[in-house]
Amino acid sequence: MKLAVAIITNNSILSSQLLKSISFADEIIVIQDSISVILDSTSVIPGLTWNPGTVTRHSGLDPESRNSANVILAKAGIHLDQNKKSKIKYISHPLNSDFSAQRNFALEQTKADWVLFVDDDEYVGSELQREIIETLKDPKCSGYCIRRKDVIFHQPLSHGETGNIKILRLAKRSAGNFFRTVHEVWKIKGRVGELASPLYHRKDHFVSAFSNRMGKYSPIDAKYLNLENKPFSWFRLIFYPLLKFKVNYFFKAGILDGTAGLFLAYLMAVQSLTVRTFQWENQN
Repeated sequence: MKLAVAIITNNSILSSQLLKSISFADEIIVIQDSISVILDSTSVIPGLTWNPGTVTRHSGLDPESRNSANVILAKAGIHLDQNKKSKIKYISHPLNSDFSAQRNFALEQTKADWVLFVDDDEYVGSELQREIIETLKDPKCSGYCIRRKDVIFHQPLSHGETGNIKILRLAKRSAGNFFRTVHEVWKIKGRVGELASPLYHRKDHFVSAFSNRMGKYSPIDAKYLNLENKPFSWFRLIFYPLLKFKVNYFFKAGILDGTAGLFLAYLMAVQSLTVRTFQWENQN
C-alpha cells in the first residue's frame, strides 16, 4: 500500500521537525496558497529531495518568480536536483477560504492508495509512524481516526475540549471527500477505525495563532451557524461563551493543565463570543 502525506498550508516555512516525522511516506504533497514554501533552514532532511521542477510545473509563476523561489530554497540548504525524482510535490493553489476544496484538491494530486493529512503545526511521533506502517500492511477499515494531542512548550495537554479530540486523518484516497468550507469534515464510505498513537499538535504560540484564526474564520463560522438554523440571539451571545469556559475549564478538567489550560479555556470562550458578534454584525 502506497501512502501519501498531504499538507495544506499558507505558511512560508515548513519545519524540519514536521518533514522528518513524515519522511516514512512514499510521497509528500504540499498545497500552498501563496508563492513559495521553504523548509526550515536548521537542517536538510535525509532521504527527502525537493525538485524545483515540481514548483515550476504546478505553480503557474512567471520565470522571475520561479527563479526567486529556487534561490530561496537554495538559501535554506535544500539540494535542488533536477535529475532526481522528488519525494515532495509542491503545488501552489489558491485557498479561497475553502479548506474542503483545498483538501479535495490534494486528494486529486496523488495516486497513492492511502492519504494522511497533517497540518503544518503538527508532527507524527515515532509510535504513530510505526502504527500507520503496520496498519496499512493489512487494513481492516476504509479510514482511521487519530487522537490529536496539543503540546505547549513541551507540555502535553490532556484535558479540556481539545484534550481528547479524535479526527479522521488517514483514509483510502478514493473513499470519500471533504465537506464544509471551514472545520471541514472528511466523509468516507466504509468502516472507520481508530489508531492508538497520537498526532502531536505544537501550540507554542497558541495565543497569537488563536487570535489570527478567530479574525480569519469567525466570519465564515457565523455564516455557517445561520445556514445550520442557529441564528443570532442575545441569549447565545451572553451565555454560550460563559458555558464554553465552564465546560472546558471545570467539567473537562482544563484546570489540571495549569496556566495553559486556563488560557485555552478563555480563548475558546472568546472564540464563541466572536462568532456570535459577527452574526450580529451580519444581520445588521
